[in-house]
Amino acid sequence: MNTKSLSTQYCSDSISNKELNGIVFWTPFSLITLSVIIGLIFPDIFGAVVTTGQTFILKNFSWLFSITGLFCLVLIGIAFFSQFGNVVIGGKKAKPVLSKWQWFSITLCTTIAINILFWPIVEPLQDMLAPPLALGFEANTYGAAKFSLASMYMNWGLVPYSINALPALVFAICYYNLKRPFSLGSILYPLLGERANGGLGKVVDIISLYALALGMGTSLGTGVLMLSGGLSKLFPAIESSPKTWGILIIIVMTICIVSSVSGLMKGMRILSELNAKLLFGLMAIVFIVGPTVFILDFSVESFGSFVAHFFERCLFTDSFRVDSWPQKWTVFSFANYMIWAPISALFLGRISKGYTVKEFISVNVLLPMVCVFIHASVFSSTAIWQQLVGGIDLQGSIATGIDEAVYILLGSLPLAHFIIPVFLFAVFISFITAADSTTNAMASLTTKNLSVTNQEAPPALKVAWGVMIGTLAFIMLAFSGLDGMKTLTYLGGAPITLVIIGSAFSLIKLIQMQKESDLLQ
Repeated sequence: MNTKSLSTQYCSDSISNKELNGIVFWTPFSLITLSVIIGLIFPDIFGAVVTTGQTFILKNFSWLFSITGLFCLVLIGIAFFSQFGNVVIGGKKAKPVLSKWQWFSITLCTTIAINILFWPIVEPLQDMLAPPLALGFEANTYGAAKFSLASMYMNWGLVPYSINALPALVFAICYYNLKRPFSLGSILYPLLGERANGGLGKVVDIISLYALALGMGTSLGTGVLMLSGGLSKLFPAIESSPKTWGILIIIVMTICIVSSVSGLMKGMRILSELNAKLLFGLMAIVFIVGPTVFILDFSVESFGSFVAHFFERCLFTDSFRVDSWPQKWTVFSFANYMIWAPISALFLGRISKGYTVKEFISVNVLLPMVCVFIHASVFSSTAIWQQLVGGIDLQGSIATGIDEAVYILLGSLPLAHFIIPVFLFAVFISFITAADSTTNAMASLTTKNLSVTNQEAPPALKVAWGVMIGTLAFIMLAFSGLDGMKTLTYLGGAPITLVIIGSAFSLIKLIQMQKESDLLQ
């Protein structure tokens, strides 16, 4: 599919030259299209190039991902507990556009995407089977089990959410309080001044758009695997094949585009509220019908291990490369969040108007982290119990297909015939809400002259990015596989780390500016 030609048709029909930010739109769009074409025509060369890039990044920049993540956490803590925490986004007279429940549900569904339904089951099983040799754990032992859940808390908790929230907070302050343009360059305004919205700002926008498309392909590819695997369980006649993946991507992205075009207060709000309720309902059901006492005991114990070894595990890079475990999990998780963070910043910052910095951090870091911890405690503990005590070889099922373990676990529970369809529907809705917010942000970033009173991008741009993301997800899934998608994610994460570091220093400047600027009172 020539996605650039399709996009050109949409854009020519509906977007005037004044609305379309040509350089920011066409440069990453063309690079992504070129990547897709190369991946289709020269799959071996494409694979060799991305593998070489991955090897270089893993060898040289693991330390940077780790220390940047911790730096973000420290700065978020300072912003929360300092006087800066009382600053109202948009000024003292600003009124929220969303209720607190709407704000929280949209934020939660945007940040967890599909991953929270998938990895809390699969990741601890893989960690138990192949724990880091550098830390002395043996496979499928008590120590490896406790480490695996503690690692879930690390890989999906405070540090990743701080990475995600920091540029969003900086953007919200710069956009609403300092009246800067709707651009990622505005995140760097406190640090660089007017230069941030010039050529450098456009470079940041372009790199971030390209990197996010790669990250989005990874996430949507995971969601397609889960959807097709679940449908195969419910309807054996449906095979998990490229044809099924393509149909699912078309259906989901069509609904996503319709939701995105309808605006924030319609499709996105309704779907996010429904999604949040589904997630909470699933957690409650599995907690009740699963090994309840074990879940409570094991999660409390593993949380203690997480706290006791927090700094050690956060900065663990396996410097002697015994088995490169951090590069497969913790470092990868931090890098993945860094890819999403800049574009997420536009969306999360936009919907935070009227709330204080302290409320922003609570909704974007603390509350989602608690939800993730509870979700991981329930699903990870249940998977571990079934593997070590229940006699179900979930680890062996992963060799058949990563999604296989998820549905075998759910199928082993009481009320499985009810849980699996609900789970599948939650995956479907999560798929849509994640793509919706991302498509919205990407379209807004490539639109000129957005303002506080006119924040919706033209529908044609939302369609164009939706088509591109769907096509990229299919290519990455059908021709690269999950490992190939991880490789591409690393390639996007390396340059974006510099943007995250820049936003961290911008936050320091904003905290210093608070006492001097009326806009930050």
